[in-house]
Amino acid sequence: MRSRLSGRFLLPAAFLGAALVPAAADTLSTRYDVSLIGLPVGRAEFKTEISGNAYSVDGTLSSSGLADLLTTIKGTSSVAGRIAGDKLFATRYGLDYKSGKKVYKSDVAFQSGRVASAEVQPKAKVNKDFVPVQPEQLRQVVDPLSGLMLKPVKTPDDLCTRTLPFYDGWSRVDLKFSPAGRKPIETDGFKGEAIACDVRIQPVSGYKVTSSGVKFIVRQTVQIWFAPIGATGIYAPVYARVPTQIGPLTFNASTFAKG
Repeated sequence: MRSRLSGRFLLPAAFLGAALVPAAADTLSTRYDVSLIGLPVGRAEFKTEISGNAYSVDGTLSSSGLADLLTTIKGTSSVAGRIAGDKLFATRYGLDYKSGKKVYKSDVAFQSGRVASAEVQPKAKVNKDFVPVQPEQLRQVVDPLSGLMLKPVKTPDDLCTRTLPFYDGWSRVDLKFSPAGRKPIETDGFKGEAIACDVRIQPVSGYKVTSSGVKFIVRQTVQIWFAPIGATGIYAPVYARVPTQIGPLTFNASTFAKG
């Protein structure tokens, strides 16, 4: 279960590249460099397309450097949905992820924030230690890819005063945010202050209570930095630090630009 909560689910969320862009723009390109204990292990790239009140995001993840000596990781992730006011409502989220010989696939359909259907591979192995996902836990959820599209209620500091209910097809987790100050950051396409949030992970369902990975991650604090996208008032991640049992895994945005 460690790979599910700390790898398959959280990391796509942490290196999220989707974001709203100003009305005059059609696309946003983002690239994240991934490091483990300071050593390069991968990269992630995303392209967001906006057309009227519809949006789509397509991303890729691949291992590199030291990680390729251990196992090859390749994956794609996508989401499509609609924009209503200051919120994004996904209609379909997909993940196709391969780590060595292990393959993970998820296809989740949403309707107004509610999960309409979910098909995954492999299916969860249910036993006495497993906490199953209940239908009532899927009525108001966000996907891991566009779920980190945040808009302040009044000021940017409001970004870090919320709980996000995530669902990826396997697991339901709550991400509990708290303020962690402001951080200077510069990427290709953005230079300025980022809003830093500390995030605690609370598994809700779709996990084993005896999992060492779950026991580890609930004691840790993830940090995510958010930067504004143009004049939209929407913020998206430019940096994330995720503790693992090996050491910190970090995602740094090297590109965060229109076009």
